[in-house]
Amino acid sequence: MKTEVVHSRSKDAWNVVGTELGGKYKIARIPYTQSDNDILNTRWKHEALEIAMHISKSMETFNTKER
Repeated sequence: MKTEVVHSRSKDAWNVVGTELGGKYKIARIPYTQSDNDILNTRWKHEALEIAMHISKSMETFNTKER
């Protein structure tokens, strides 16, 4: 299963979406919160992105192993 990570258009979240035609489109949503502190905002957004990238890579690895 091929996936990619994209930022949500309407929420503070990263989405892991499938790119193959006919597959389930949204695999996971990884939300993050916003505060008044720019440093925390950057950190939380980056942490959510790292989690989304890990899920995306795991989905591709899991689905390509021979059974």
